[in-house]
Amino acid sequence: MKRLLYITVTAPLGRAEPFIIQEMNCLVRRGMELTIVPLRPAGQVFHRDGAALLPFVLVAGLWSVRVWLAALHWLIKAPRRVTVLLLMLLRRGSLKNRLRNLLVFPKALLIAEQVCLLKVEHIHAHWASTPSTCAMVASCLTGVGWSFTAHRWDIQNNNLLAEKTVDCRFVRAISSRGHRQLLRAAGPGRAGKVVLVPMGVEVPPMATAPAGQDRTGKTAMIAAVGSLTPVKGHRHLVRACALLARHGVDFRCLIIGEGPERKALSGMIEELGLWDRVILTGALPHQRVLKILGSGAINLLVHPSVETPDGEHEGVPVVLMEAMARRVPVIAARSGGIPDIVNEMTGVLVPPGDPSDLARSVKEVLDDPQAARVKLPAARRLVEERFNLEKNVCLLLHQMGA
Repeated sequence: MKRLLYITVTAPLGRAEPFIIQEMNCLVRRGMELTIVPLRPAGQVFHRDGAALLPFVLVAGLWSVRVWLAALHWLIKAPRRVTVLLLMLLRRGSLKNRLRNLLVFPKALLIAEQVCLLKVEHIHAHWASTPSTCAMVASCLTGVGWSFTAHRWDIQNNNLLAEKTVDCRFVRAISSRGHRQLLRAAGPGRAGKVVLVPMGVEVPPMATAPAGQDRTGKTAMIAAVGSLTPVKGHRHLVRACALLARHGVDFRCLIIGEGPERKALSGMIEELGLWDRVILTGALPHQRVLKILGSGAINLLVHPSVETPDGEHEGVPVVLMEAMARRVPVIAARSGGIPDIVNEMTGVLVPPGDPSDLARSVKEVLDDPQAARVKLPAARRLVEERFNLEKNVCLLLHQMGA
């Protein structure tokens, strides 16, 4: 199997989904003839490693002329099958999911057209939400097998998970918690279709400048990387920074990312008098983030995730893999799939939503960098063994039959 169609939300365009860009680049290196279809193509390439994927991208808006021409083609070619699929999507699932599926249905018909034209041998959708809906529709119309990757919120959202599991070749979970949730959603008799294949990162050569270095006489640099959304828990980090400042810790904290929480976080920083200590950098290109993590300038990466009231939680954050591969000490909240990668041997786990405990743990790591350095070899080894991009892409291709 060589010809693969890969459905994303926006990648490789825009700021989102940099971890998918890495996976798609690896698929190309593995010799796959890749066609990438972003459901909502928006903006230009933001992450430099996405530029190499542009020749493989099919750009068409959700309701563009090209989409409607493909829809007309299928209505003429297979009116009964199209009608049956549309009615199925309109009759099953929550009202919100039915509306979302209706919105992407014409795009699914364009994807089906491309599957036929390009002689695609497998369809893979990233996310259990509308990308997998499109993959399911395209597969039903063309007979080409399909699969999908599920993370966290998309499992919680449950957009026809049971139906999709029956129809697809396999469902990929990226964390042990997600694996358990998908097994429950799939129902009895379908456990064999749910596989655990984590996301992965490129593991660089051993870092030249070890992090966790002695900060005596120096300002400690703390970093947090992630979209500014409630599930990432940045508010608790800002409050922890206020406690650190109160205890006389000399530090700066870079919060790298963009999102709806920015205004609230900026207000908190002003209110707590942290404008000279906590910096909201905005979103940075993926390669820039990697350069910062590998520079030796970061003493500590903090990932203070929480579980939101509506049940949203983390998968296994890729930035933790990237930091650990570069020997940067990590502190993370015991939330979602984070315990898959951070434990007492590889970093520090703290209770989610507890700024006091987070501040105390940060201070302990900064005060005793040698204790943090002891964990760095095990952390890097775990990434090499379980979260290695090349290895995990090979596992994914094996599931596809390639």
